[in-house]
Amino acid sequence: MLISVTLRIAGDLLDPEEITAILNVAPRVSRRKGDVRISSSKREIVSKFGLWTWKSEDLSNTLTIDDHINRLKSTFQHAYALFPNLPNVENAWVDICIVDSEGEGGDSSVSFLLDKKSTATLSNTGLPIEFTIYRSLQEDE
Repeated sequence: MLISVTLRIAGDLLDPEEITAILNVAPRVSRRKGDVRISSSKREIVSKFGLWTWKSEDLSNTLTIDDHINRLKSTFQHAYALFPNLPNVENAWVDICIVDSEGEGGDSSVSFLLDKKSTATLSNTGLPIEFTIYRSLQEDE
């Protein structure tokens, strides 16, 4: 399973540089509404809203969900009280994403267990938690 934990902050009038200065954390992705970027297919994409994201990911696939949540805590524990009052934020949440492509064709479930510390960390952020789970079934050979 590939696991990532992302803090997402969005708003039409969001100033990503201001969020970075307040949180004292560098974002993985940031942009203002109206910013133009070029897609991989060379098309111009205009941002419809401001966005600031931080992400814990592990392409080596060795970290557990609790490890990722501990990264979130060690990066943002100092800022939990700031989250409700960030300027021009319309939405802020934590996304826990799990991609599982290792299961057998007949297995359609994905399960994970959060320890008590991880549950407390997520609660202490004061933010909504979104679970995004992608399941790709292996074809029988």
